Amino acid sequence: MTLFKKYTNISLFKRIFTAMILGVGAGLIFKENILIIRPLGTVFINLLQMAALPLIIVNLIAGIASMNDSRVLGRVGIKIFAYYLLTTCLALIVGIFVAGIMKPGVGFELNSGFKTAIKQIPSFGETIIGLLPRNIFKALSEGRVDQIVIFSLFVAIGILFIPKNQKLFMANLFENFAELFRKLIWIVMEYAPVGVFALMATTVGKYGSQLVGFVAKYVISTYLCVIFMFIVYTILLILFSKLSPKKLFKAAGPVLVTTMSTSSSMATVPVTLAAADELKIPRSISGFTVPLGAQMNKDGNGIMLAISFMAVAQAVGVPLPLPVLLKVLLIGLILTTGAGGVPGGGIVTIAIIVDAFGLPLEMIGIIAGIFGLVDMGLTTANCFGDLVGTSIVGFSEKRKHPEALPLEVVDELAEN
Repeated sequence: MTLFKKYTNISLFKRIFTAMILGVGAGLIFKENILIIRPLGTVFINLLQMAALPLIIVNLIAGIASMNDSRVLGRVGIKIFAYYLLTTCLALIVGIFVAGIMKPGVGFELNSGFKTAIKQIPSFGETIIGLLPRNIFKALSEGRVDQIVIFSLFVAIGILFIPKNQKLFMANLFENFAELFRKLIWIVMEYAPVGVFALMATTVGKYGSQLVGFVAKYVISTYLCVIFMFIVYTILLILFSKLSPKKLFKAAGPVLVTTMSTSSSMATVPVTLAAADELKIPRSISGFTVPLGAQMNKDGNGIMLAISFMAVAQAVGVPLPLPVLLKVLLIGLILTTGAGGVPGGGIVTIAIIVDAFGLPLEMIGIIAGIFGLVDMGLTTANCFGDLVGTSIVGFSEKRKHPEALPLEVVDELAEN
């Protein structure tokens, strides 16, 4: 086996984590002299920016356009969308709240500023109006991420209402584009160890001991949010279904193990479906809600986006009034929808939301270096949330519309 083959057989997390450690060591040894390799890190940031926005757009459109079943416009679709919207909003709010208390970015002073990017804080009304593009080509040329994503959302919804054959064609087209850009992100992430090494080395060489407190507070903040979301899922389960938490956690065991080992929502879909089968949730429901959740329900990404944004803003020393936080919440909610469900994909969305507000991207390399430490927990929250939502919808269908399910399924659900 060649040396390169051995290298590629090592998991991406291990490669990035090793690069981070080596980068820290290089920064401590060479200090500011290591800044000579900064272009290697800049290349990584530029590659992320190159691939990020197309990935979000096509994943968002593909995810919504793929809803070719009539149930999507019916009660099951409404229920699962309401659940995913609620939990992702909660995740973003919790992330903002916890980061506001823990203040991971305080004490880590970046030299670039936020004030030059936004001259004044817009009002809430101006924020909402500013999200709607009058000219999509102008928005594309100016890199208006928020307007481009809103436009993509309208395109995706429009696809749902065109004739069936055309809708299937468009859904397949955008899914193919989504797969293409997922591969592009995979190529970019193969370069990630080099980029992370350069970014960590130059950051440590420049900022030194400031990093220790940041990393500790970032990781602790993230896992506090994950624990809170597990509590929320359990409460929702108790309130809206007759399924005992004990039985759910027992069935979810393989799901939790898979997410911790793969950090991939997509890779965990078959395991989550099997867990739903064990809970006697009909495939007519889980076959729709679980894959949709893997694509669109990104509570973990919401936590990560909120904490990362707050950390960068705190490092720059920018006040964050309510209109800005509401805009962060709205854009974060949209961005998490197209996160892609692939390992490391969260780094892409962090780069987008940080860049969308004109904040410096300097900390992306640091977050990328420690991302593997939190990605396991974030993905676990995503997939466990999918299973809870599927369980709630399944029991709701049994309770309110038993005629929609096979009789044997109704009997089995009634026993729980």
